[in-house]
Amino acid sequence: MQTSHTKKRRRREEVSALAAAHHEEEVKKRTKKDLLVVKEEKKKKRMKKTSSTAAQKQQLDWELVEEMQKFVPDIKNKCDSVIRKMLKYDLSRFKAFHEQGVCLRSGRCSHQENEQIRKNMADFLSLTSVSSANLLLFPRRYKEQEVEIRKLRARHHFLERIAEGIPRSFHHVYIRARKMFDDRNYNGRFSKEEVRSLMKLQTLHGNNWSKIAEKMDRSTYSLQKRFAHIAAGRGVWSIEEEFRLKRALKAHLEALAGGPAGSEDSAASEGPSLTRDQLCNNLPWMETSQQVETRSWTQCRLKWFSLLKCKLASGVSTFNRGPEGLEAKIVLINTLYNMCVEDMADVDWDEVAHTVGNVTPVCVQKSFHRLKVSRVPHWSGLFYGEIIDFLHLRVTPLLQEQLRKSKRQQDAQQEAKQESRYLLSDIFSSQDDFLELDNSQRTTDQSQL
Repeated sequence: MQTSHTKKRRRREEVSALAAAHHEEEVKKRTKKDLLVVKEEKKKKRMKKTSSTAAQKQQLDWELVEEMQKFVPDIKNKCDSVIRKMLKYDLSRFKAFHEQGVCLRSGRCSHQENEQIRKNMADFLSLTSVSSANLLLFPRRYKEQEVEIRKLRARHHFLERIAEGIPRSFHHVYIRARKMFDDRNYNGRFSKEEVRSLMKLQTLHGNNWSKIAEKMDRSTYSLQKRFAHIAAGRGVWSIEEEFRLKRALKAHLEALAGGPAGSEDSAASEGPSLTRDQLCNNLPWMETSQQVETRSWTQCRLKWFSLLKCKLASGVSTFNRGPEGLEAKIVLINTLYNMCVEDMADVDWDEVAHTVGNVTPVCVQKSFHRLKVSRVPHWSGLFYGEIIDFLHLRVTPLLQEQLRKSKRQQDAQQEAKQESRYLLSDIFSSQDDFLELDNSQRTTDQSQL
C-alpha cells in the first residue's frame, strides 16, 4: 500500500512539475509577446516623435534659409545638401561678415583668398603637428592614420580654421583646399596610355572616381574633367549633333520666353524674345547633354556659345581681324582697365559683354585670354592687374594704330571702287617686262620697221 501511495504521490508531483513548467513557458511567451507589443508601441511613438521633430527641423531649416537669403541671394536655387551644410556651420559667420560690411563671394577664388587658405592650412599643420596637408584633406588614403587624423580634425575644428577670414561657405573653402593641396592634381597632361586606362577603368567601376584615382594616381577632379571631354564624341560636330543641341535648348528657351518662335501670343509682333543673360546663363547643360547623346555637357556648352557668338553679331564675329575686331579689342581692354579690379575672380563678365556689345561672356573671356597669351610677355608669372596695365599702356596704342591704318586702307579701297580706277600694278605683273618675244613669224618689212 505504501508503495502504491508513493507512486501516486510521485506522479502527482511530476504532473504538478510539468504543469508548472508549462505555466512558466506560457508566462514567458506572454511576456515576450507583451515585450514585443511594448517595443512596437515604443517604436511607433519614437517614429512619430522623430517625424514631428524632422518636420519641426525642416520648418526651422526653411526659416534659417529665409534668414540666410539676406546674405546668399541664390541659396534657394542650391541643392538641399549644400543648404544643410551651410546652415549647420555658416550662418553665424555670414552674420559676422555682414556686420563688418563684407560681401559674401562666389565663383572663382581670388589670389588673396588662395593665399589665405594656404596660411590657414599652415597654421593648422603647426597646431596639430601633422606632416602634410594631404593627410588632413585625404585621410582615406592613409588607412593606418585615418582614425587619428579624423579625431584631430574634429577636436581642433578643421573646417572653421581653414575658412577663417574668407567670406565664403566652409564647404566651398574645403573643396578649394582639396584642389590646391592635392599632389595628384598637377601631374601634367594625360598620355595616350592614361586615356585608354581611364576609359577601361570607368567602364569597370563606373563613376567611382575615388577608386579610379587610387589606381591611376591622379586626383578625382582631374579624372572627372578629362573624362568629361573624352567620354562622348570628339572632333567636328556633325549636322545631326548640332540639330539635337539646338532642339534641346530651343525647348528650354521657348519655355522661358513664354511661347514658341512665331507665337501670336507674344507681345512683340516678331515673336517671343530673350535677354542675353537668359541665352547664356543657367541653362540645363546636363539634360541637354543627355538629349544630344554623343557629347558631354562641357562640349555642349562651348558649342552653344560658338553658335550664339555669330547669331548675336549677325553672322560676323565681333573679334574679327578687321576694323570692327580691333575696335572690340580696344573696348574690351579699356573696360577691364576702368573696372579697377585687382583679381580676375572679381570681374563681372556679363557686364563686360554688355559693354562690348553683341557678344557672350564666354566670348569676351576667350578674347581676353588670347590677348594676354599673344601680347603680354611672361603673362603666367604676372598678376591680373599687371596684365591689364600692360595691355592698356602698351597694347592699346598699337591696336589704335592698326585701326587707323585699317580704316585708311578701307577708305582708299572704297574711293577706288567709286571712281572705277585700277592700279597698273594690279593689271601688269612685274614678269611682263621680261617676256621674250618670238620674232620668227614676223616678215622682213615688219622687222625693218
